[in-house]
This record gives sequence, C-alpha cells and structure tokens, in this order.
Amino acid sequence: MGRARGLDIKPEQLATREGRSKFVVCVVGLGRMGLPTACLWARAGFRVLGVDTNPAVVEAVNSGKAPFEEPGLEGLLTQMVREGRLRALGDVREASSLADIIKILVPTPVEEGRPDYSSIRKACREVGFGLRPGALVVVESTVGPGTTEGPLREALEEASGLVAGRDFGLAYSPVRASSGSVLKDLVEYPRVLGALDKRSLEAAKAFFSTVVKGGIVEVPDIKTAEVVKLAENIYRDVVLALSNELAVFCEKAGVDYHKVVEAANTQPYCRLLRPGLVGGHLPKDPYLLIYRAEELKADVRLVRTARRVNEAMVKHVVKLVREALREGGKSLRRARIAILGVSYKPNVKNPSGTRTADLVRALGKRCKSLVVYDPFFTKQELEELGYPASQGLTDALEGADCLILAVGHGRFRDLDLRAVRELMSERPAIVDVQGILEPSRARELGFSYRGLGRGPMGQD
Repeated sequence: MGRARGLDIKPEQLATREGRSKFVVCVVGLGRMGLPTACLWARAGFRVLGVDTNPAVVEAVNSGKAPFEEPGLEGLLTQMVREGRLRALGDVREASSLADIIKILVPTPVEEGRPDYSSIRKACREVGFGLRPGALVVVESTVGPGTTEGPLREALEEASGLVAGRDFGLAYSPVRASSGSVLKDLVEYPRVLGALDKRSLEAAKAFFSTVVKGGIVEVPDIKTAEVVKLAENIYRDVVLALSNELAVFCEKAGVDYHKVVEAANTQPYCRLLRPGLVGGHLPKDPYLLIYRAEELKADVRLVRTARRVNEAMVKHVVKLVREALREGGKSLRRARIAILGVSYKPNVKNPSGTRTADLVRALGKRCKSLVVYDPFFTKQELEELGYPASQGLTDALEGADCLILAVGHGRFRDLDLRAVRELMSERPAIVDVQGILEPSRARELGFSYRGLGRGPMGQD
C-alpha cells in the first residue's frame, strides 16, 4: 500500500461526496458510540471499515443488523451496508492498513477505582502494525489526561516504527453523546478537538467538519481535550451528589425535595437535579481523573466526596425499603420485592453501568425473594444479564410486599396504582427512587410510601 492521505487533507478535498468517497475511514470499536460513528461517516460519503474483535458483532453489522438498540441506527446501518459504504472486519491491522483516518473508540473499564487501559493499548498496538505513513489517528475514547500522548502514542509508535507528528497525525476528540439520541448528538453537539501539532489539528478539523454540524471547539492540546471530557462528566457527578445530599436532608426535614428543585431552578444560575442512583458512564469517569491525580499528588477531595455520596445512595434506598416495609408491619427478611427498571437511564434499552445491579446485590441476600422487570428487555435478556427476571409486569407484582421503581421509564409513570395494589400483598410498600409517582395517591390507596427526597410524609 502507498502513503495514506489523512494527515495532509485539505478542506476542499472533502467539500463534495465524490471527494469524500476517495478516503477510507477506519472505526476501531463498534460499540454504542463506535457503530453510530461509523454509520454517520459512511452517510457523509466516506468509505468506512468498522472493526470489532467480537465475531458476532462483525457478522451482525455486515448483515445490516445493529447488535444493540439505538433509535434510527438499524435503518441507517442497513442502508449503508446495502450501498456498500460500510463494511465490518475483525482484523484491526488489515483495516488500519487501508485507512487514511483511524478513529479509536475502545472503552476504558474501571475496576475498584483503577482504570484498565489494556484494551485500548492493545487496539493502538494493532492499529500500529497496519499504520501507514500519512495516516491520521484520532482517539475518541474517554481516558485520563496524558493517556493519549503517553501509553497510546507509545503503542502506536512502537508497533509501526513511525513517529507521531512526523510520519502520522495524532488527535483526540471525546465523544459527546447519550444513549437514546446518539445519532443526533454526534452531529449536533460541538466537537472538542485537541491535537499533537497544527498539522494534525487542521487535518482532524477538516474531517470532523464534514459530519459535525455543531462546530469544532479547538483546544490548545490533547491533554486539554482529555480534561474537558472528564470535567463535563465530573461536573454532573458533583451536582448529582449535591442533589442527593439535599434530597436525604429534605427527607429528614419533612420537605419535598422535588418541589425544592422546581422552585430553585427558576433562578438562572441554579441547576439542581432530581435525586437518584447515578449510572451509565458517570460513576466511571471521575476515577480516570482521581487515578491521574494520585500520580500527580494533586488534591481532588470534592471529586472523591461526590463519588462517595453517589455510591452510598444504593445503601440509602435499602434503608427506605426497610422503613416502608416496617410501616406496614413487615420485615425485609420475609419480604417479596419487585424491582422495576434495569436501564441506566429512563426510556432507553441500555443496561451498561446500571445501579439496579448494585441494588439487586444489596437486597438479594436480605429478603425472601426478589424479581426484576423492565419493559425494554425480554425475560431471557434479563436472565442473561444475571437478574432474577419475571415473566412480565403482572408476574413481578403478584404477591409482592414492596415495589421499587428504580428507573423512571415512561411506562412506569402511567402505572394504574389501583390495579397494582390489587396484585400486591396486604399492606404493600412502594419505594420511588425516581420520584415519578404522586405520594398522596399512593398513600390514599393504602401503600406505605417512601421516595428519595420525600421522606415518610412527603408533600405533593
């Protein structure tokens, strides 16, 4: 193969679909952000090679079938595969050897507060073995500051024998998207972009500008871009921690925190959030900064404290369950419990990072029986995720002593509480983690009610 053309690209070369069709984009990692990315770049006219080490994912993509649910994704994927604009491979080296620009979207798991960069380092090493001079590599995974220019650059250079900034371009641009609206977010949100040098920056900007309509936010360097991504998510985690602490306080003070939020947020500079179990990527990302802070001997007490507060909310929900059952004259040990919702956020089918799993672990050995139901998942899917699943909503509620609303799906907001009451045991309890029910209505129907931020006698 000859020299790649990603690093020396000019915006005018990408001004038309015909021009874009002459360039090959390789997307490494066809997960919840990688596959939509591949589809969008294919739609823009590029020839796209998607790479994943999971053969089942490769087979599904080449059949035009999305391996997970995301609004609008499967239709777009089917079209791109049918038109020959997108093809999936299992060999990273082969795909990178054909590419002008390589986008790396491999997740960074965190175990016991420590990031595991082994998968993304391996991916970079495999990319390096196929990397051609003149290619542009863009890391889009969420990583700690210094990771892209440190171990990832090292893996690319060692495997390829090339030098970043001289022989190939290197840039970093974190994904800003959320499950349920990924295709829209990737196009409409401004894209933060940092690069090793001006040449890499201009090349990456030219490529991203063909897909991203929200604009490009240039930052001085890669490390700044890495911190921007973490800062955004840590900000949310800290505000959630404040919201959760205020919610617990309001329970004890006899104040409905949800009413506090409605009133306080009329002040333009106040953005309190609804309390809850923090899931998704938010619990992971602060640890990427904390780990790096430990290496730098930097003090990030607020970040650590926010994590402790949010992690403790599962324990607090268990406390509310005990209180609600006790009000009805029952004990947790003899209770049958139904938990509704396993997605990490409302109205999406995505169990990644869900706190329901933690809640099940916390309650599973303390109660008589426990079942889980989520309308977005089949019983088999829930069981494959390790949950004690019910056949359906009716089956979950039948004879239950306590109902826990763990996720605020729209379908749960519309529950007929009278019908629910008839299915459950005598003196049933409800613990509303998401604050989606009217406390007075639940109490009128004879439920022992507890809700985050609402306390024993929460107001409506």
